[in-house]
Parts: sequence; structure tokens; C-alpha cells
Amino acid sequence: MEKYKPYIIIGAIVVTALIIAFVVFATILSWWPVVVDIVLVLTALLSLIMLGALTFATIVLIRTIQGTRDEIMPVLDSLKATTNTVQATAKAASAFGVAPSVRTASFVVGAGEIASTILGRGRPRKRSEKRQQRRKEIEREMAAEGISDDNR
Repeated sequence: MEKYKPYIIIGAIVVTALIIAFVVFATILSWWPVVVDIVLVLTALLSLIMLGALTFATIVLIRTIQGTRDEIMPVLDSLKATTNTVQATAKAASAFGVAPSVRTASFVVGAGEIASTILGRGRPRKRSEKRQQRRKEIEREMAAEGISDDNR
């Protein structure tokens, strides 16, 4: 672009000089009514051409939108079906796998705590007391291994 910059500047100067010369020449010979008529006709023709191009571009845009919609709708329907299948699978897995396992585990843990309390092997503890007890055990193990809190 830098290579052509001087030529562009020279071309702009020449075009400006020709326009000024034409204005002076048209004024001397009184050609302005004819020049105005020619400019108006050219402007009308260019407007008509641009209107046609705009109409064509609008038609192409509408066809593109319709084609995209026709291609996307089956994909969205398939996605909807897949989502429904996954949702049904998750419900079935929860109903037949997770829920019974959770009920069984909670029953076993609860029964163990009740048996421990009734048989006198311990007293009912709260979860916070259990966490504190576990933390103390971990600290004892770390102290026995020579690991300090700073190295964690």
C-alpha cells in the first residue's frame, strides 16, 4: 500500500483539477442545466440498481434463514429426545439404584448406633464430636510419623 500511496495522491490531485476545470468550462459555456439533468438521470439509475441489489440481498438472506431453520429443527428435536431419555434414565437409576442403597446404608448406620448405645459400648455422639475425635487421631498419627502441620 505504501508503494502506491504517491500514485493515489497524484491521481486525486489530477481528478480534483479536472473537476475544477470542468466547473469553470461549464460555467463559461452555460452547460449547467444539461449537467444537472445528466447527474439526476445517473443518480436515478444508480438508485434503481442499488434497490435491485438490496432486494436480491434480502431474498438471499430470507432463503438462508429458512434453510438454517430447516436444518436446525431436526437437531433440536433429536436433542429434546436425548434429554428426555437421559432424564428418564436418571429417574430410573435413582429409583432402583441410589434410593434403596441410601435407605439401606442409613438403616445399617442407625441400627449400629442404636445397638452401640443400648449395649453400653458407648454413648450417642454428635457428628461434630466424631469429627473432633477423628482430627485428634490424625494429629496423633502425624506426630508419630514426624509430620508437622506446616508441611501439609
